[in-house]
Amino acid sequence: MSHDRKKHWEDVYAKKTPAEVSWYQTEPAISLELIKSTGIDQTSKIIDVGGGASVLVDKLLDQGFQNLTVLDISSKSLQLARERLGRLATQVSWIEADVTEFDPPQKRRL
Repeated sequence: MSHDRKKHWEDVYAKKTPAEVSWYQTEPAISLELIKSTGIDQTSKIIDVGGGASVLVDKLLDQGFQNLTVLDISSKSLQLARERLGRLATQVSWIEADVTEFDPPQKRRL
């Protein structure tokens, strides 16, 4: 894992709250609409790459999605999301990894 990238993102979330970063959205409307447009059901696997402290996972849980994973290089961002979700966080798989080096344990079969 690139130490410089990881350090950068750990520093970002150590210095700012999730709402203070420029990409924060209180309602990830476009992402939700794109997911809805696929027609997948609530048991389909969804991975939010770079999801960190995003509220997308919260909104997907609210909509009844059950097989959710959040991947982020920053352990701090994942911690913030887990704290925000409270006991609902146990319904999500959390992966701390650099997506450029991530090797998923499951691969889609065609």
